Formats: sequence, structure tokens, C-alpha cells
Amino acid sequence: MEIKDNNKVCIITPLSPKLDKREALRLIKEFQTINNKSIALDLGFVQDCNLEFFNQIKEFASTRKLSLFNISSDMFVIINFFNLDKIFNLYVSELDFEEEKHQLLNRKFSLV
Repeated sequence: MEIKDNNKVCIITPLSPKLDKREALRLIKEFQTINNKSIALDLGFVQDCNLEFFNQIKEFASTRKLSLFNISSDMFVIINFFNLDKIFNLYVSELDFEEEKHQLLNRKFSLV
């Protein structure tokens, strides 16, 4: 796990290609040590994750704002399918997260 910490943001990059419940618990333990900063997960190295990972992270995100960026297309589909995009702030890149611009939104439009 790689941690970048500056004045206003903290970015954690899991170096494991697969994220599961055990990895989520390790990340949450690290999140709890961070105070008064925006927290983001860089998922650039992650190739696969399971629903248990998202359930654990979702519980943490209910108490504190959490952002995700560098999301693979497969994981992005899972996030949207389970409406997790309403819980996490999703960004394309680290720069977008730091500037809080260009957030990915899933708007479900329908024709009436």
C-alpha cells in the first residue's frame, strides 16, 4: 500500500491486484488514522475486487467522505450497477480529485 499525504488530501494506492474483505479492513484501519483531510483510493493497480470489499468500504464511507479514481471499466460497471456511485465520489484522475472537478456521475435518464 502506498500513501501520499499532503496538506489537504491523502491518497492511498493499494498495490494488490485483487481487493477483498481483508484488504478492505486494512484500508479502513489506515483511513481511521487520517484526520481533517479528503481521502481517496487510487485503483490504478487493481484488476479485480469483490462485493465484500465494496460493502466494507461502503460502511466507512457512510461516516466519512471517500473518493475513488483510476477505476477500471469492469469495476466502474459494478459500482454503477450496485448504485455505489451515490456513496463514493468518482473521478477519472488524481488531478481531478485534488481540484474536485470533473466528477463522474451516473444519471439514469428515461423517456416518458
